[in-house]
Amino acid sequence: MTNAEYQAKRLTEGPSLLAALHKVLESHCEAQGLEPVSAMRDALTDMRHLADIYQLDFGELDHYAHEGYIEEMGAVLSEEVS
Repeated sequence: MTNAEYQAKRLTEGPSLLAALHKVLESHCEAQGLEPVSAMRDALTDMRHLADIYQLDFGELDHYAHEGYIEEMGAVLSEEVS
């Protein structure tokens, strides 16, 4: 199973932050007539604004998020996740 397939499966498995974000991005695309790439750009821009509000270093958060992503993707690709 690819990471994309696994994540798409997760969308159907009940409430999660991933599912909530997916729903928001889909709604944003529809309301603004955007493609997903533009909605993702808007979401990332707004996440940077939220980091400013919380006085957090977005670059540092992004680094940690990337590490988590690599770990999760490795687990999926090695079939550790069912």
